[in-house]
Amino acid sequence: MGSGIRAEVSLPVASPSPFDGIVDGTRPIYSVSRTTTDDGGRVVVEFIAAADLSVPDDVEVVFAYGAKAAYRFERPYRDESPFAVLDRHGVPVSETTIRDGRLLVTFHATDLPTLRSVLEAFQESCPDMRVLRLLQSSSTPEESDLVTVDRSELTERQREVLAAAHEAGYFDHPKGANAGEVADSLEIDRSTFSEHLAAAQQKLLAAILD
Repeated sequence: MGSGIRAEVSLPVASPSPFDGIVDGTRPIYSVSRTTTDDGGRVVVEFIAAADLSVPDDVEVVFAYGAKAAYRFERPYRDESPFAVLDRHGVPVSETTIRDGRLLVTFHATDLPTLRSVLEAFQESCPDMRVLRLLQSSSTPEESDLVTVDRSELTERQREVLAAAHEAGYFDHPKGANAGEVADSLEIDRSTFSEHLAAAQQKLLAAILD
């Protein structure tokens, strides 16, 4: 069995997503499919959602399923789009949905360098990108995706910052607290909070992804 990685990321519904101006993300959307026109200048997107979904006039209902409907629209091809990012890396989209106000994209990277490259490109075009789940291929169905993280790699201050951010809901969506509020609770300035948090996250991601 291959050593690929299944990744699920959460991205804004707004630009550079092709759904910007089409939906606001408050109602679920699924079964998203996408193709480009022959000249590559435009992208055609189709999705399934509630039949009473409010959409702009240029979004066409192409099939009705009773309470559900298939919608189709065209938009200019944008290099910053998360789908274009995957195109450049030769990585097909496995699944796309919109849920809880976010665009959720699942894909399979063949190896860790490809995964890192895709995530870095997502981060560059969408600073609010969040990695929701990473699952590495197992040699057998019985193997689990367990990773040992040595918490001693974190300094005491980094652990304190992570714990405070988690307890305050900083990582929730929507956020329970912003960076300034968490920093204030720790009696440190926002830049110091951000530095400690970034350092801690880097150590944890290195342990999980390596």
